[in-house]
Amino acid sequence: MSAQGSGFELTSVVHLVRPAGARARTLESLRLWIAEATSATLFYHAVQCPLRHPESAELPPDDLSAWVSGVVQDRETAERLSFAVQSRAGSAADLREALLEVLESVPDKDRFSRAVPTESEFVLLVAESVTIPTGVVATDPEMLVTALGEAEPGVWFYHLIEEPWYTPGPSRIARWAREHGDAALARVLEEESRAGRCLASMRRRVIQRWNRSRLRARVAAATRASEGERREAAHEAVVGLVRRMTRPDAEGRGGESS
Repeated sequence: MSAQGSGFELTSVVHLVRPAGARARTLESLRLWIAEATSATLFYHAVQCPLRHPESAELPPDDLSAWVSGVVQDRETAERLSFAVQSRAGSAADLREALLEVLESVPDKDRFSRAVPTESEFVLLVAESVTIPTGVVATDPEMLVTALGEAEPGVWFYHLIEEPWYTPGPSRIARWAREHGDAALARVLEEESRAGRCLASMRRRVIQRWNRSRLRARVAAATRASEGERREAAHEAVVGLVRRMTRPDAEGRGGESS
């Protein structure tokens, strides 16, 4: 799926969506269908939503709480469903249990009443995943972060949200980073994948946190280095900066000289 030798190939994903054959008109019918819904249905309505709005600055609402709030007009139950999705969406079993706890706590008179019109029914859908190899293979953690910084939202969603949801435990990308000597990156990937943020925020935070961890590591190494090693490192940094500034494509200057 994504390994070439010891490298890690980034994978993107698209979802083929079709009706699950179920509709809900009341909170009770929604409860009954959730109790029997497949993992792919729960995934689409509760987990896949951030991929539909990848550049959003805020986490978009899940389909279940959006319908209960906007159509059933039960905002209290909607808020509790939203909280259940954000806090208990680690797996299909955990999510199902959390959603049922919320709906079963609604008084019977509210669960069975408030039937919405036929045209406003909640139509349950199924999402089937189709993975797309990107051809981008990282051979070390630093290259992985660089590749992630340039990757499309589908790559972030697949590796940090979808894969861990269907396969509970440390994500494959985090395991690879740890196995290749970067425990700090692995920890960042694991924590951000569970944080329940929008994709844009996840991308920004992963890269920022990894850069800070690298900076701390460099500072710690510098304090242990000898005076000669520090001078050599400073010289190499200056040489590297000069090379970047004089490249023909640097900042669009085209290697021009005055």
